[in-house]
This record gives sequence, structure tokens and C-alpha cells, in this order.
Amino acid sequence: MKKPIVVFAVVATLLGGYLAVAHVSGGAFATFGLPLGGDRGLLRRTALSFMEDIQFKDFDRAASYHAPELVESVDIPFLIQRLFAVRPEALDIMGYEVVFAELDSSDLRARVKLRVRAKLLANERIEERELILYFYRDDVAAPWYMKLEDSLRDLTPDADRAH
Repeated sequence: MKKPIVVFAVVATLLGGYLAVAHVSGGAFATFGLPLGGDRGLLRRTALSFMEDIQFKDFDRAASYHAPELVESVDIPFLIQRLFAVRPEALDIMGYEVVFAELDSSDLRARVKLRVRAKLLANERIEERELILYFYRDDVAAPWYMKLEDSLRDLTPDADRAH
């Protein structure tokens, strides 16, 4: 009778330790669907969900990660075309992984770096690209919103600033 209790206690301790490490790592380790990792874990899951929407060409849902007032104006297909230099329908995203997620010192800005593997269907070439998704929020209790638009648009110099 004592042996099963010891085995159970060891397994529970190991599982608890693993989940604690997964939480402290910001969700870098597998969390088995549990909402662990705090804000970094949430941002990792959000970035993966965004990439899944891109992979399955659900551009309306992909735009929904932006602030509500920007959702209608975000042109996800254009931004994807800028990133990969091909039209979205000629792109097969084969896989993606989060490299890191980090927050700034104010906990109001964050970035998630992804490694994306895609096949360009026009010439059957497979490419790997790194992508950084930027997020922001108004205060620590507010939801996170993506700033993909700012990340991928051409930079235009401000005429009022010295170059």
C-alpha cells in the first residue's frame, strides 16, 4: 500500500515541477493546453494562433488580433505579400515555431519572434523566414493587440525631421 502512494507522490512532484518550469519559462515548454506562462505564454499562444490563421488563409480572423478600430483597415494579404514577395495564394506555410517572446520593462509592449517555413508554389522553392510580431496594450490589465501593419509597411521618412 505504501509503494503506490510513493509512486504517486513522485509523479505528482515531477509533473508539478515541470509545469512550474513551463510557467516560469513564459510557456516556452509544452503546457498541454494549460494557460501557463503569464503574459509571455499568452503572447506565444496568440502568435501561434495568428500564424495558423495565415496558414489557412483566414485573413479576417488574422486581422482580429489588431485593435478593434484597426481591424477593418488591416490588409493581411498585402502584408504577407510584402514579407514573402509572393501573393498569399502562391504561398504554402508548412510550419512555424516561436523563437522567443519578451516584454519591455513597462509590461506594455512586447514582441514575439517566429521562424516560418514556407513553400513558394510558383517555383517549388522552400524558404525559411524570421518574423517579429509586435504587441502593445494601454495598461497591464488591458488586452494585447498586434501591430503587424507597422512592422511590414515601407518606411517613409518624416519630412519634419532632419535626416
